[in-house]
Amino acid sequence: MSFDYTDDAALYDVVCSNYREDVAFYVEESRRADGPCLELGCGTGRLLIPAVEAGARVTGLDRSAAMLARARERVQALPPPVRERVDLREGDMVSFSLDARFALITVPFRTFLHLLTVEEQLAALANIRRHLLPGGRLVLNFFEPSRLLAELVGNDGPSRGLLKQTGVVVSHPVTGNQLVEWASVTGDPVSQCFTRCLVYDELEPSGRVVGRMYRRITSRFIFRSEFEHLLHRSGFQVEALQGSFDGGPVRPGGELIWRARAAP
Repeated sequence: MSFDYTDDAALYDVVCSNYREDVAFYVEESRRADGPCLELGCGTGRLLIPAVEAGARVTGLDRSAAMLARARERVQALPPPVRERVDLREGDMVSFSLDARFALITVPFRTFLHLLTVEEQLAALANIRRHLLPGGRLVLNFFEPSRLLAELVGNDGPSRGLLKQTGVVVSHPVTGNQLVEWASVTGDPVSQCFTRCLVYDELEPSGRVVGRMYRRITSRFIFRSEFEHLLHRSGFQVEALQGSFDGGPVRPGGELIWRARAAP
């Protein structure tokens, strides 16, 4: 695994707080699980907290101590009966070992793509299966890569790595100044690894740039048929695949939202 976006949990919170497209979906999956839930890559609790507020019992695991510290702050602000349904752990989805089994394990927000090799992917899936109760389910999502692949091939020239404004504008978590996001993507279609560089310009009310922050995320995209094979190889049966959080069909560049069950 290789990424450093989680180093600044406060920045992560302000950048991701407005993303709500997946919240209702994962909250409902957790709420209707017949037993305890585990969220891998829980971050600062963006999905975990709404899930426990809806009545689920959730263990959240993340490899970033900074993200977990912010999640604990948010959990402490919850009413005691809700707080008691949360367990936060530090660990890696490839190698974590918990003394519990779960009815549902989720890997939301494209977190599975942080695994950069097939070996890591298979190890993570095997570890997930070991932590599932009999008949337990795995639910996760990541993007369908055809548009990214076209972008990587099209950028193989003078424009390679060129920063472009994304349209994301948020408030600095400390100063309150505007943060304007720029991004570039480079990668290798053969290895399927790509790196997204993010730059945040901090602007005073006058529009003058007074600071700049950098983040880098390295990931590996996965094709639909490739992941279906990985699931079967790891002892899962695919129950459903949809292309949007409201149940729409799979489309180029959209989401791949998987529901799988541990095979007997």
